[in-house]
Amino acid sequence: MSGTVVRYTRDELVERSGVGLGFIEQLLRFGVLAPADDGTFDRSDVQRVRLLEACDRAGLDAETIGAAVSAGRLPLSFMDAPQYRSWAELGTETYGELAERLGIPFEVIHETSAALVNRRLEPDDVAREDDESIYRLIGMVAALTDLDAMIRIGRVYVDGLRRVTEAENELFQTYIVGGLMRSGLDFGEALVQSADLGSELAPLMERMVLTLYRRQQERGWTAGIVEGIERAIEASGAPVGSAHPPAFVFIDLAGYTGVTDQEGDATGARLARELSAMVERIVADHAGTPVKWLGDGVMVHFRHPGRAVRATLEMVEAAPTIGLPAHAGIAAGPVVMQDGDYFGRAVNLASRISGAATAGQTLVTGAVVQLNDDPGLSFRPIGPVELKGLSEPVEVFEAHSRHPRIAP
Repeated sequence: MSGTVVRYTRDELVERSGVGLGFIEQLLRFGVLAPADDGTFDRSDVQRVRLLEACDRAGLDAETIGAAVSAGRLPLSFMDAPQYRSWAELGTETYGELAERLGIPFEVIHETSAALVNRRLEPDDVAREDDESIYRLIGMVAALTDLDAMIRIGRVYVDGLRRVTEAENELFQTYIVGGLMRSGLDFGEALVQSADLGSELAPLMERMVLTLYRRQQERGWTAGIVEGIERAIEASGAPVGSAHPPAFVFIDLAGYTGVTDQEGDATGARLARELSAMVERIVADHAGTPVKWLGDGVMVHFRHPGRAVRATLEMVEAAPTIGLPAHAGIAAGPVVMQDGDYFGRAVNLASRISGAATAGQTLVTGAVVQLNDDPGLSFRPIGPVELKGLSEPVEVFEAHSRHPRIAP
């Protein structure tokens, strides 16, 4: 019932936190964990135990932490803040029992768990309280597709959310906790004082993430629907689009993910800023418009395919000066515009072709070649290329300038 205070016995605390009774006894002995007067514990104690168990795995044992707590240098009361209580505890059923209750094969949980929760789950492992929200959906979708597809999309979800939470943590530790410490507080005092602000920020950040997800969902689903409508119209024999369709460019930095993994998101942010400045300068010279920034790349709209190719060749040529080479794809065709974004097969083709290009390469579709009006450009046939997400190979060409620009 909402508002009910949940209390746990020592044995229940062991079950809910997933640690051994001996570890709980260590925490009690060294004064790191304290029960209420009646000997019970609450939900914040569960997360406190899980945090301390993570510290123990990192080499910070209960005695060391207990000494810091006793000296007043590390108060753990910040864990009482509501944002920590939203983290799920272990429940009372195993994953095998969860699979049976949901009516899905346990294999679905076993095979997808490495991508979703970073470890391979077994039938006797105890499920978290909120695992049903993951595996009910996984089970429904798995009945419609194959496990490999589920694992791929699971990795995308988890990797994206991991980066979100890492960015949140950097913001919190650097600017909030770090700011309080720069004012003269020690780390423990800063954690306690920042807990109130964190309790206000956490639900706002969750709502923001959900809002941004729905915004991206709208764009992604709209793109797929528009492309399907185009195909349906073509299949009916009706003409699609005008005689002078726009062109779309996707340009990405090659090796961006590897660099950010090795050197961190700060390096990634610097590369993104320098890419943005370079793209805006060159695109403006050729009457193009950046549509959306993609971290390591950008989508650009041009009214004229020839200008799109010329600008893209210049951007690919200039990219190494900011630290990484680039690769690009260009397609032309009818599109639908909504809320400042474009949807249609041409957009999808440009993105797919960019992904097929190697570092320093600019690939274009046959439509771009046919619509090009710049005599200073040449195109070398690459041949039919199979692109991810497309049922048939696409004729692709590599763009070149007949008169390469000579850097001063």
